[in-house]
Amino acid sequence: MNRTIFMLVVVAALASAGCSKKELIAQKDAQILDLQEDVAALQAEVAEQKRMNDQLDRELASLQDEKQVWLVEKGSLTQITLDGAAAFATASAELTSDGKEAIDRIWGVVRQYPDRRVLIEGHADNRPISPGYRWKYASNWELSSARAHAVLHYIVNGHNADASRLAAVAYGENEPVADNGTPEGLAQNRRVVITIGTAKAMQDLISRRESETPSLENAGGR
Repeated sequence: MNRTIFMLVVVAALASAGCSKKELIAQKDAQILDLQEDVAALQAEVAEQKRMNDQLDRELASLQDEKQVWLVEKGSLTQITLDGAAAFATASAELTSDGKEAIDRIWGVVRQYPDRRVLIEGHADNRPISPGYRWKYASNWELSSARAHAVLHYIVNGHNADASRLAAVAYGENEPVADNGTPEGLAQNRRVVITIGTAKAMQDLISRRESETPSLENAGGR
């Protein structure tokens, strides 16, 4: 009798081990499938970004030749810089015809990719606002914010864009890309930067930027 019970226990243990092994294999198979799906999604995202960038490059080719815009790929993000002098008059946040044309070309492509989000950054050189304009812009913070929001509002109102896809932020004179001691450097620092990416890539960028530099304003759809 004891031998019979022992054999039953052994058989039950082996059966249990067999089930556990099958369950482990099934879990591993599910994990592999999930990884394959993640890889496929990432490959599709990369391919879509390349297609979008190729379209943007063609649309903006003449403006890039004229040094009115610059397009740069930064990992999973696409960054387009608008020359401040071409897009806005001195101490003004009103878009010029050249500025509107550049935005029209950009949005004509971006609207084809509804999953992409857009961050608009306003930047200024370090020259103080002249007294005659301080009633409107107390400092470069306000001017750079007004310019970033001018671009945002033009896209929303002029192209009936979904406001939830857009955000605007101002950095004033705090993020120069060139030497403010030269006319060329001043011109480079007066700019609006339009960054395009997926919702996740954009959220990562915004979080990183907010931790690096305090901004005057970060507003979506306003």
